[in-house]
Amino acid sequence: MTNQRVPILVYHHVYPEGSELLEQATHETGAGVIGEREFTRQMQTLVDERWTVVTTTQVVKWLEGSAQLPPRAAVLHFDNGWLDTAEVVLPILSRFGFTATCFPITDGVEAASHGDVKAVRTLTEGIVEHPFMTWNQLRKLLEAGWEIGAHTATHCKVADKHAVEGDDAVGWEAQTANNLFERQLSLVPEHFAYPSGSRSDRTDELLAAYYRSLRQWHFEWPVCWSFTDRHTLPLAIECQNIDLRVSFDDFLRLIVEAKC
Repeated sequence: MTNQRVPILVYHHVYPEGSELLEQATHETGAGVIGEREFTRQMQTLVDERWTVVTTTQVVKWLEGSAQLPPRAAVLHFDNGWLDTAEVVLPILSRFGFTATCFPITDGVEAASHGDVKAVRTLTEGIVEHPFMTWNQLRKLLEAGWEIGAHTATHCKVADKHAVEGDDAVGWEAQTANNLFERQLSLVPEHFAYPSGSRSDRTDELLAAYYRSLRQWHFEWPVCWSFTDRHTLPLAIECQNIDLRVSFDDFLRLIVEAKC
């Protein structure tokens, strides 16, 4: 299948039905947010349409030419390391037999592991103090077959930080996060996701020294899908952001476009 497209579906918050944060979100304001019922419906659609959920590493090996993918391969990503990823998403994906990649902000995970709250700035929600998962909860993701990727230590806009502070600042973000991953999880992530999609050619070059793949991220409205395919470079992986602004019809359209 020479023109295969791989949808890499990126989620942030998946909230239980009836939760206050979900009730406050709307189609217009719900960037980064989706409800448990709709998320489950989307996962069931992948099953019904005979999609196979594969790992980020499998896709990167495919892009490098060292592995093949099933004809309908999709990937699931969960950014930031929010607590709901462990409490809501993990049980749902376990029921479907799916795994995913989590890209946690290590400052947030470290704070939560010590009983503290960490405020971070996000493009989808602004400055927030939502609860993060702990290192123990990340270990449970690993036990369930998930992969852990890097997402910086502080969730900075990498290109903006580089423009102000230079090369060393980008290296500090990567190395600080990697040191924590190695100490707490006995691993160093192979894959990196740019916070807020903020990147440049120079940051790509710097981060390529630390990671096997770099995932871009677009925050466009109306939605314009960009797929990872055979021509995608491992240092420029494309993805699709899924939240309340993406209707179920939009989700179905994404799946159809990926098949083309």
